[in-house]
Amino acid sequence: MAGARRLKSAGCYDPALEWLNPVSSSLALGSDMFQQMLAAQPDLDAIFFCNDDLAQGALMATMRRGVAVPGRVAVAGFNDLTGSDQMLPTLTTMCTPRAEIGHTASRLPLPLIRSEHEQPSLIDLGLELVVREST
Repeated sequence: MAGARRLKSAGCYDPALEWLNPVSSSLALGSDMFQQMLAAQPDLDAIFFCNDDLAQGALMATMRRGVAVPGRVAVAGFNDLTGSDQMLPTLTTMCTPRAEIGHTASRLPLPLIRSEHEQPSLIDLGLELVVREST
């Protein structure tokens, strides 16, 4: 993962703070992961989830456990999925241009099919940080 490499190069990487789970992303998994992380790291003050459904599940777990967000722990997600703006508190997230990613990906094979070999090596469609109440 690029993020882990960057943290390692900055001397900030702690593998105990990275939680990976092969199970499909879901609200239930986010809730479970939050509870496991808090049990393992009681002083935890912020969590960044790789998907909003995990972060949404974590927010639900914070409500059940009476954990103040963002006062006790900040929670952020990724993708700005439906419902993230309706969570209590509303979820801070990274908004990805999913439709544009799909459109761009569908156009990329055409020059190859036409034997046109000039292709961009990188296409940056950008991300947008959507700051809401959870951080």
